[in-house]
Amino acid sequence: MAETPGYILEICNLYYSYDNRNNVLSDINLGIKKGEKIAILGANGAGKSTLFLNMNGVYNNRSGEIFLYGTKITRKNINTLRQNVGYVFQEADSQIVGTTVLNEVSFGLVNLGLPESEIQKRTISILKEMGLYNYKDKPPHYLSGGEKKRVAIAGVIAMQPEIILFDEPMASLDPGSSLMFENILAKLENEGKTIIISTHNTDFAYKWAERIIVLDNGSIIADDKPVKIFTSDEILKRANLGKPMLLQVYEIIMKKYGKNLNTYGNAPKSINEFARWFNGLTI
Repeated sequence: MAETPGYILEICNLYYSYDNRNNVLSDINLGIKKGEKIAILGANGAGKSTLFLNMNGVYNNRSGEIFLYGTKITRKNINTLRQNVGYVFQEADSQIVGTTVLNEVSFGLVNLGLPESEIQKRTISILKEMGLYNYKDKPPHYLSGGEKKRVAIAGVIAMQPEIILFDEPMASLDPGSSLMFENILAKLENEGKTIIISTHNTDFAYKWAERIIVLDNGSIIADDKPVKIFTSDEILKRANLGKPMLLQVYEIIMKKYGKNLNTYGNAPKSINEFARWFNGLTI
C-alpha cells in the first residue's frame, strides 16, 4: 500500500505478533497529520502499547509498512523514526537509565550529538518546567513513582521530537503533577507538536483530544471525534469504556428538560464550557 500525501506518519496494513502465531495487532491502517491531538483508548490487552512500540521503531519485525514524511521506514532508516517519534513508557522504571535526574534528562540529547551548550540549555529548561530542577543531582531510583514519571516525560520532551507518544501519562501523577503535565501539553501544542496519548481516563480524553481512536483485540474499531465516540453505546460497550462524567451530566440535564438528545455538536468538553452552557440555559 502506497503512502498518502498529507500525513506526517502513516501506518499501512500493520500486523504484529510476539509468537508468530497470534496477532496482537491486526490490519492497522492509520494516518497522522501534523499537530493532531489524539487519544487512543481500549481495555488492557487491546494493543495500545504494542502499537506505540511499532510507531516509534522499538519493534520493527512487523508485517506492514510505516511512512514518515512520505518515506518508507526500513531497517536501514529506522533511527529516523526513533528520532522523530518520542515515546514515554507507561512504567518510568522501564525507561530511566541515568544515574542522576540531570543525566537522565540529558541522555537522549547526548546521543543526538548536540553541542554541550544546547544540551545544558534544553535540560535545565525542561527540568524547571517539570518542577524537577531541585532534584537534578538526585538518583532517579530515590524518587516517587510520580516524580519518576515526570523525569521520563522530561527526557523525551527535551529531545524535541515531532511526534510524542505518551503511554498512560497521568498514571502515578498527583493532582499538582497532572496539572503541570497538562500545561506542558498546552506548550507542546502551541509549538505545533503532534501528540498521541494512550489512556484509560475517558474524562481526560474527552476534554483534551480532538480525535479518538479505539482499539479492541488489536484492531481499530472506531476513529472519530470525541463526542461521536462517547455517544455511541455500541462502541463504549464493545471496548469496555465508561462515558465521561461531564457528558453524563449534560445528557441528564438535556433529558430532564426535554432537549433534543441527538444534538451533541455543542456538548461542553470542559468545566468552563459546561458552566457557560449551563448559565445560558433558560429553564
